[in-house]
Amino acid sequence: MATVPKALPQARPLSLWLIGAYIVALMAFPADFGPRVGGVVLSASRLVLLAAIVVALVDWRVHLSAARTLPRVVWLGWLAFLASALVTAALFPSIASWARYGSLILEGPVVVLLVYRVALAPGGLRMLVAVTVGATVVVAGMVLALAAGGQRYDLILSDIAGTEPLSAASPRFGLERQAGPFRAALYFGIWMAVASALLLQWMSEGARRVRWIARAAWLLLLVAVFVLTTSRVATTAMFILPGIYYLVRGRRATGAAFLVLAVVVGIAFSFLTLGPDLTTGPGDVLPDSSPLRLDAIRATLEALRINPLFGWGLLTDVRVLSDLIGVTNFVDNAYLSLLVELGIVGSAAFVFLLGVIVLLTRRAWSSAFGLALSIAPICDLAMGVFATTFKASQGYAALFVLAALALAAAALAAVASDARDDLVVRSQTPTTAPQRVSDVPRERRDGDPRARA
Repeated sequence: MATVPKALPQARPLSLWLIGAYIVALMAFPADFGPRVGGVVLSASRLVLLAAIVVALVDWRVHLSAARTLPRVVWLGWLAFLASALVTAALFPSIASWARYGSLILEGPVVVLLVYRVALAPGGLRMLVAVTVGATVVVAGMVLALAAGGQRYDLILSDIAGTEPLSAASPRFGLERQAGPFRAALYFGIWMAVASALLLQWMSEGARRVRWIARAAWLLLLVAVFVLTTSRVATTAMFILPGIYYLVRGRRATGAAFLVLAVVVGIAFSFLTLGPDLTTGPGDVLPDSSPLRLDAIRATLEALRINPLFGWGLLTDVRVLSDLIGVTNFVDNAYLSLLVELGIVGSAAFVFLLGVIVLLTRRAWSSAFGLALSIAPICDLAMGVFATTFKASQGYAALFVLAALALAAAALAAVASDARDDLVVRSQTPTTAPQRVSDVPRERRDGDPRARA
């Protein structure tokens, strides 16, 4: 992986604050919270992102230097993905399709570069991670507090923005499901589980007060995931992630305990889901969800048989699969959605890009901080099997915020490793004692003033 040059210019403080504000807006407000202009919603996060882009254009040399520190294979992956998506958008043009393509660029490589550059600044990476975790925990606490008072966070924001509110999800286990700042309760639950991975470094290491604060924040997210979303996969992931983290860090007993808890939670959910007194709607029954997923897989294969290379067009997955199945099917799999919309070429390019990013972050696994940052985007990608987490623009942007943070951690880890290697080499290099005049060969003495004295 390319390393950060020592002469990389410092980022402007305004850039750091704007990227922090962008992350807060992304975590706190839904994607439709803002005015609509030409088919594009100017959400709070996008407005802040546009301001960050303006500042970045003023310091374009700084960001160009940062871009050069990323391996070329990353930019090759972006080029392949965006080129294939461009072909798909051109084959199936529409206003919505072109707006979505613009979002793929703006909230993809642009977000990666801006977040990555700011994270390379001294203290920038830890500040952005703290902002990401802090915003998520605060929003989760607010949604919990409002739910306790019989209010819904998403309805309040819809009233403020004048947008169409979400329809209430069917209660599960006797609890009302809350979407928070996302467009579905499942997305909200998954994001809280993913963000909880960023707390693991502070839960296990650091000052005692920091550890207790981090553990309290993790417990709040755990309660929020279950009470607000009742998501089986997100609640189970809350225990799987610490299990993996502690096992990799060498704390096998702690890691095994968390994994055992994950198994117990999974079994408990199975009993709760099948219990006739606790399940209030047919969509909540576990056996009924499996046929829907199987139908989506069969319909995806049929869609690929018809349009294999470049798919059916951006934002067409639900319509295409519902038409092929005969009933409405909201595709709960980001990878099936990609195959339908972008075909084999676009999906392969996207998976290649994600695989490259995951492999590059391995350099950061040696530290607790880097491992936590690497686990978060990997978890988000794994959750794509159960929901279209990064198909929506908000989840797509959040994924690449995490990816940029992980890449920055890997780059900084590489610099630290190189510095340690240089220090070891210097410490092992023997010093040469000053030579006496008599030790100097006769042919070299003529130029030595000590020899002529």
